[in-house]
Amino acid sequence: MADDWDWGFAVAYNAVLQASRAYMFAHGYRAAGADMHKNTFAFMIVALGGELEELITYFDRMRSKRNRALYDVAGMISETEARSLLKKAVEYVKLIRAKLKDRL
Repeated sequence: MADDWDWGFAVAYNAVLQASRAYMFAHGYRAAGADMHKNTFAFMIVALGGELEELITYFDRMRSKRNRALYDVAGMISETEARSLLKKAVEYVKLIRAKLKDRL
């Protein structure tokens, strides 16, 4: 299928998750266990707080949607949802990279 929005959504989500994990690791923390994704976003809200809380909360909501799209209901992600997450993911990853660069 040429337009697999579920997969594109999952890849964008994974970029956000991995950037968040890199930030955690750089600060000496690691999320573990069955709720690793959820705990990662909870950490990021505490660590970055304020101005990014709404965006990180959005990513946490997308965590649930990604899980359903990958494991329960194929084809549930629209092009608009996938493109929206991708746009936000690109900006978030840039922001986290800058924060990590400043830390080094």
